[in-house]
Amino acid sequence: TKPKAMNYALQYARGAFVSVYDAEDLPHPRQLRDVQATFASSRDEVVCVQAKLNIHNRTASWFSRQFTLEYSALFDSMLPGLAAIGSPLMLGGTSNHFRRDALEALGAWDPFNVTEDADLGLRISRAGFDVALLDSTTWEEAPETLRVWLPQRTRWLKGWMQTYLVHTRQPLRLFADLGPWRFLMLQCLLGGFLLSALMHPLFYVLVVLEVLG
Repeated sequence: TKPKAMNYALQYARGAFVSVYDAEDLPHPRQLRDVQATFASSRDEVVCVQAKLNIHNRTASWFSRQFTLEYSALFDSMLPGLAAIGSPLMLGGTSNHFRRDALEALGAWDPFNVTEDADLGLRISRAGFDVALLDSTTWEEAPETLRVWLPQRTRWLKGWMQTYLVHTRQPLRLFADLGPWRFLMLQCLLGGFLLSALMHPLFYVLVVLEVLG
């Protein structure tokens, strides 16, 4: 899995910072310099810098256009808003940059979680650390067909459910780690994602009943 590969590679890293990119990514040419400047000007509690993500093949198909809308809403609006109100942030799967000592202290990536980025973002918050958002875009390739999109989205939902169940199995400890506000935001954010996915089939049933009625 990806987290197992990253944990294996981490032992060979020699720098004070660790950056994660997917192979097909097209990051802004100055992104690593901007990341370094962000760390240099941030508090010690900032252990991760997350860049924005968006789609370079947005006109390829209906699916890629929907992906573009989703990524634009998430990285250009939702994440900055959540950061502004002190919510835990689930990291994107790429273009995240870490202080290596903090990453190792957190245990690096969960090798059995298929959305290791979301899990690590919550562990950063539980440990009392922060994530800074960087106004620098990395361009990704979106799935263009249902055949490609469906397994990816199924994996994401599986990972989000896994992350939610792992972190909430000891709710009192989670509450103590996050505090009241971040605990509530976690329920709204991650719990809301999962609830909306479960309710989505009902939406189509109601649409069909409305049309037939």
